[in-house]
Amino acid sequence: MEDAWRHTPDYSHGYLVPFLVGLLCWHRRDTFPGIQLRADWTGVCLIALAIAMRVASRFIYADFLDAWSLLPLIAGVVWLFFGQRAMKWSLPAIGFLFFMIPMPFQAETLLSWNLQGIATQVSTSMLRILGQPAVYEGHVIWVNDEKILVEQACSGLRIFIGVAALAYFWAAMIKRSWVDRLLLLATIIPLAVLVNATRITSVALFYQIYNDERSRNTIHDLSGYVMIPVAFFLLWLLKVYWEQLYRPVEQLSARDLLSGGKKTTHSTT
Repeated sequence: MEDAWRHTPDYSHGYLVPFLVGLLCWHRRDTFPGIQLRADWTGVCLIALAIAMRVASRFIYADFLDAWSLLPLIAGVVWLFFGQRAMKWSLPAIGFLFFMIPMPFQAETLLSWNLQGIATQVSTSMLRILGQPAVYEGHVIWVNDEKILVEQACSGLRIFIGVAALAYFWAAMIKRSWVDRLLLLATIIPLAVLVNATRITSVALFYQIYNDERSRNTIHDLSGYVMIPVAFFLLWLLKVYWEQLYRPVEQLSARDLLSGGKKTTHSTT
């Protein structure tokens, strides 16, 4: 996995995932149920599942299954030594470890191919809205006589994975209802497509101005770096907007009204 973090830009965020997992656990420390005094041997079932996944991955040559075995292994260890309640409490953090594991090759290729096609169509529509005579053929956009090739590296997979990891992290951090969290996770695909299409549209527009190869390479590379923080910023705006739109409802009892005591606040939508 570490080799993929070093050599594959789509997974370069893998180094940050363990630290974010620790931050997530620290943020939720006030809800920690405590540690049971005796070992709960039921957790060995998850450890056995992890071992079986590793063995199976060798027989069917599925390296991704070997990596996925890390999740039930950690959950089983927590269950064994800390108890079932502690294991359930840690599930959001353990689930976040999934984002440091590279996707299976076939799934990655299929997702990248579909994202390429959607990004090409959306970018063409955006260019037409801006008054450019744009048409697309497959994963190629024609603007006047300019040919813009939407390659696999420009599919937006890196943005998609980054936004998905951040959306999951915020969904686990916020103290809101499950509806709010699902809504935040549901924005992953449209937001990633929108940001990547904006990048391709911007590159196509700049290509109309700059003709030399050096400037075009700089524009292409710079746009890739800029769009990731833009995607994170848009996701943060959506999170803030939704929290302002649906605020926690204050519920007051008759005793609260008469005594002026503390209010009880519940997060609802």
